[in-house]
Amino acid sequence: MYVIDGSLDALWLIFRIFLAGLCGFLIGYERKTRSKEAGIRTHAIVCMAACIMMIVSKYGFADQAVGGTKGADSARIAAQVVSGIGFLGAGVIIYRRDMLHGITTAAGIWATSGIGLALGSGMYVIGIASTILLIGFQVLLHIPFKILRGRVYSILKAQIQVNSEEDLQRFKEVFHLKRFLRYKENADGKGGYVADLEFSVTEIYTAETLHNIIAQNPFIKSLEKYEEI
Repeated sequence: MYVIDGSLDALWLIFRIFLAGLCGFLIGYERKTRSKEAGIRTHAIVCMAACIMMIVSKYGFADQAVGGTKGADSARIAAQVVSGIGFLGAGVIIYRRDMLHGITTAAGIWATSGIGLALGSGMYVIGIASTILLIGFQVLLHIPFKILRGRVYSILKAQIQVNSEEDLQRFKEVFHLKRFLRYKENADGKGGYVADLEFSVTEIYTAETLHNIIAQNPFIKSLEKYEEI
């Protein structure tokens, strides 16, 4: 049993907090590089806070347990982290452009709190291994494997000159589209109109590829990647 008054034992507990902060930092760094809603500070603080709560829950009431206090539950505070972290995760989930965003980030925050709990309880191998596994999932699942081609990778914005319905149909065929996320048209005074579009695609388009598409289709006035998911 750890005794907080002992300097050596207290240093070990502080080490756990620093280790939790480091694991949260690494997870948050990966999220920050992808410009996600929660970054380094959020993940580091969540992991450290969960670690501290586990330490308090596990060792903070040791004197009561030794004294024979009935009903003492060393897991009571730590258990609240599992449900309480859900409120923080819900804050990063938003519904935008007919799509849900932030679910993966919210799940990552929840998992990060679990890593903090593991490190706070002294399960170093489990905590570090979980950190490596979580970062590995986040990195590997952003690689466009063929088996994942069915998911949405990017949202593109375009402006096109439409002189006939054939132009709009041709644009859909270029990107294999069935619908647009956003569609707005403005008359050009010449019998046609200019359409501003947002749409999702299931492939990764480089800047060079987008340039070639514009060169091959003169009616496309501009084309850019707006967001990558």
